[in-house]
Amino acid sequence: MIIALLTAAAFLSIPPLPDGEIYDTLSASVVTSSVKQAVPLERLATPVTTIFMKDIERKGFAAPKDFSAEIPNFMIPDYGSSMTSSVYMRGFGSRIDNPVIGLYIDDVPVLNKNNYDFSLLDIRKMDLFRGPQGTLYGRNSLCGVMAVSTLSPEYVQGGRARLSYGSGGTINASGAWYQGKFGVVAALRHTEGFFTNEYDDDKCDWGNDFYIRGRFVSDISNALHFDHGTTVSYLNQGGYPYKQLVDGNLRPISYNDDCGYQRLSITDATKLTFSLEKFTLNSISSLQILSDRMDMDQDFTSASMFTLMQMQHEYAATQEVTLRPSNHPDWWDSQSGYFGFVRFNNMDAPVTFKRDGIQTLILDNANAHIPPQIGQLAISDDSFPIADDFDIWTVNQALYHESYFTLGRWLLTAGIRLDWEWNHMKYDSRATLHYAFPPLVSEYREFTSVYDGRIRNSYWQFLPKVSAIYDTRFGLKFFGSIARGYKSGGFNTQIFSDILQNKLMTGVMNDMGVHLDGEDENAVTVKNTVYKPETSLDYEIGFRYGFASKSGHKVNVSASFFYIDAENQQITVFPAGKSTGRMMANVGQSYSCGVESEAAWSYKGLSLNASYGYTHAEFAEYFDGNYDYKGNHIPYSPEQTLSLRGSYRMDFKKGIMRSIEIGAEYTGVGRIWWNESNTRSQGWYGLLAANVSFDFGRFSIFARGENLTDEDYYTEEQTCQIHCRHQLRLLTINLL
Repeated sequence: MIIALLTAAAFLSIPPLPDGEIYDTLSASVVTSSVKQAVPLERLATPVTTIFMKDIERKGFAAPKDFSAEIPNFMIPDYGSSMTSSVYMRGFGSRIDNPVIGLYIDDVPVLNKNNYDFSLLDIRKMDLFRGPQGTLYGRNSLCGVMAVSTLSPEYVQGGRARLSYGSGGTINASGAWYQGKFGVVAALRHTEGFFTNEYDDDKCDWGNDFYIRGRFVSDISNALHFDHGTTVSYLNQGGYPYKQLVDGNLRPISYNDDCGYQRLSITDATKLTFSLEKFTLNSISSLQILSDRMDMDQDFTSASMFTLMQMQHEYAATQEVTLRPSNHPDWWDSQSGYFGFVRFNNMDAPVTFKRDGIQTLILDNANAHIPPQIGQLAISDDSFPIADDFDIWTVNQALYHESYFTLGRWLLTAGIRLDWEWNHMKYDSRATLHYAFPPLVSEYREFTSVYDGRIRNSYWQFLPKVSAIYDTRFGLKFFGSIARGYKSGGFNTQIFSDILQNKLMTGVMNDMGVHLDGEDENAVTVKNTVYKPETSLDYEIGFRYGFASKSGHKVNVSASFFYIDAENQQITVFPAGKSTGRMMANVGQSYSCGVESEAAWSYKGLSLNASYGYTHAEFAEYFDGNYDYKGNHIPYSPEQTLSLRGSYRMDFKKGIMRSIEIGAEYTGVGRIWWNESNTRSQGWYGLLAANVSFDFGRFSIFARGENLTDEDYYTEEQTCQIHCRHQLRLLTINLL
C-alpha cells in the first residue's frame, strides 16, 4: 500500500453554477443543454442518468470508464489502454470497431471509439440516455447516448488549479481560466504504472497524458449566438497486463515485445444558433483528426511469436442542422434535422512473424499436412512482416423528425429517421519469405504473396420511435416507449493477416508443384472481411418519482424494464486454431431483458444513493458452422451492476474551515461470460472506495481511496490471456 504525499495548488473562486444544477444525479429538475433535447429531462419517456461536475470530482472520476456500475447495466472495462474503450450495456457491446452507445461532447459526435477514453476535465454534467436513441442520434446509439457538456465562460468566470498524487506514482495537474467570452483548461498526467512485466522487470502500464481545451462564446447579434471550441489531447502509454492461463493456473505477466499506445486527437467545432421570429436553427460543424499507433505482443509470452502494429490517420468532417419552431401551439412542438459526415481512414496494420511464430504457426501447421516421405518445409527468415494497408471511406447522411404532443397529463412523442451509409475499403496485403523444401527445392527460394482489391457496401436504416409519459402531478410519472436502433457495419481489417497467411502457404505449395488434398474448414476467407449492421427493437416501460418536503427531505426513485430483440448482433470472435487476429461476426438473433433502478435520498448534509441493473441476454439463434450457441449467455456484458454510496457533509459557520465531507461507496459487477460457449467467466466482484474533503473556501483538500479491500479481478480472457485489474489507489490528495 502506498501513502500519497500532500501537495499544494492555487485556487481562484468560480461562481456557482445555476441553482437548477445543485440537485443530485436523479434530479428531475434539470433541462439538458443539448440542442437536440427539446423536452426537459423529467418529461422524457426514457431512462436518464445525470452526473454533475461535483459528483465527478467527489468520486475522483478521470475518464468515462469510471462510470462503470455507477450507471445501471453500463460498463467500460479497462482492457489495458485508451484505445480499447469497449462499451457494454444491456447485454450488448463489442471489443473492437463500432460502439453500442453514441458519445456527444457539446453536441459534437465522437466518431471513433478510440477517442471514447477522454479526460473528464471541467465537465459540467453528463447525461446518459439509456435505450435506443436512433431517431435523434442515428448510427451507433443502439443502447443509448452519452451527452457531455463542458464548462463554458457563459456559466463561470475565474480560474482554478488542481494537483493530485496517488499510488502507482500517479500525478495529475490541471488548471482552468474563464474570463469574458473565453475559457481554457489544460491538464497533465503521469503514472509509473501498477503492473510489472517480469520479463524485463519494468512497469507495463505506465502513461503520460496531455489535454487542452479552449472555448470562445459570443452573441454576434440579438439573433445569432456563436460557440467555438478546440480540443487537443496527446497520450503515450504502455500496456497490456495479460497473464497466461495454463492448466487452470495464471502465470505472471511476462512478455518480450513492446506493447503500448500513442494517440493525438484534435477536434475543432463551431456551433451557431439563429433565433428568428418563427423558428430556431442550430448548426453544429466539426473537423476531427485522429492519429494513433498501437504496438502489441500478440502472444503475450516470452517467446518470439508474432507482433501487431496498428497505425491510423483519420480525418472526418461532420455537419448537423436542427430546426425548431419558435411559435407553436401549446399542444404541439417539434424538431427536424439533418446530419451527415464524411470520414477517411488510412490504416497500416502489419503482423510480424518472428522465429518462434514461424516455426509454431506456419511450419508446424504446414508440415503436419505433408507426408514425411515427400519432405518438410523450411523457412530461412528469422522474421517477416505481413503488410496490411487500408484506405477506408465512410459517408453517412440522415434526415430525422420528432413531434411532441401534450394532451392533458400525457406527453406523446413520435419520431422517424432515415439513415444512409456507404463504406468503401481499398486493401493491400502482402508478404515475402524465403523457403526450401528438400529434396524438391534444396536452395532457399523467394516467394511473395499479394492479396489486394476493393470492397464496398451501402445500406439504408429506418429508425422509428413512439413513446408516452403520464404525469400524475403527485411527483409520480409513468412512461413507455418502442424504439429501433442500429450499430454500423464494417470491415474486419484485423483478419487480413490470417487470410494472407493461408494464401501464402497455399502459394508456396503450389510454387513447388505440391497440391494438398482438402481445405481447412476453419480457415478465414474473403467472406469474413465484411460484417453487417446490427439492429434492435427495444420495448420499455418505467416510472420515476420525486418528492421534496418542507423539512428538507428529498427523494428520487426511478425504475425501468426493457426487452430487446436484436438481429445480426456483432460479436468479436477469435478464429479457430492459432490465429493472429480477431474479427467481428454476425449472430442470427439474440435478445436481452432486464431491469434498471436508481434511488436517492438526502436530508440536510446526509445523502444516500443506489443504482442496480440486471440483464439476461441470450443467443436466440447462433450457429457458427461448428457449434450451436442457442440459449447461451451473450459474452462480455455483465449480468448485474450495483452501486451504493453514502456521504455526510458538515458545515461550519465560524473558523477558516467551511465544511468537511466524508463518503464511502461500493460498486459490484458480475457475472461476465468470456466466450460464447460460456465455459469461462469472471464472477461477482465488488470494490470499496472512500473519500474525505476539507473545504477552506479559497481552496480545498480532497483524499480518496479506491479498492480498499485489495480485490483481485479480471476484465477479459483472450485465448488463454487473462487481463488483470488489481489496482490499489489507497490515497489521492487534491487541492482545489
